[in-house]
Amino acid sequence: MKQSAMGAAMRQGVGVALVAASFMCMPEFASAQAVPEKAIRARQSSYYLMGQEMTRINAMLKGDLAFDKSTLETSAEAVELIGRIVVDYYPAGSDRGTTKAKPEIWKETPRFRQLAQALQSESVKLKAAVHAGDRDAIRAAYGATSKSCKACHDAYRAQ
Repeated sequence: MKQSAMGAAMRQGVGVALVAASFMCMPEFASAQAVPEKAIRARQSSYYLMGQEMTRINAMLKGDLAFDKSTLETSAEAVELIGRIVVDYYPAGSDRGTTKAKPEIWKETPRFRQLAQALQSESVKLKAAVHAGDRDAIRAAYGATSKSCKACHDAYRAQ
């Protein structure tokens, strides 16, 4: 096997392993006793990754990193995917433990889900803007996505 083909196969294998590991952290696959702890870890990891991708997008928009459409597409796709799935990492009981999630999430579930839906909607727009390649549209969509993140943090994240 050629070196580049072997490297690609290894990266694909690592990618499959990471996806499989993330599914194992999902509450539906965890034992009932471990659900809260695994859900907390899954959402914290997801938010960390989302933050890293948003930071990368912002750095390219500000000119701190070279503008690279392919990298922006990867980042926007990650933000959109995480925005879509992370809301499911708040099962009952995951308000206890090492978490910055305020208890109001579980008391105000419809409002929390409404804010999560706003993030999902804005991140879809960000992804579309990045794929279109218009920097002004990307900036606007990035700003709206950031505002949707902040709205939820302001309401439901302990500092």
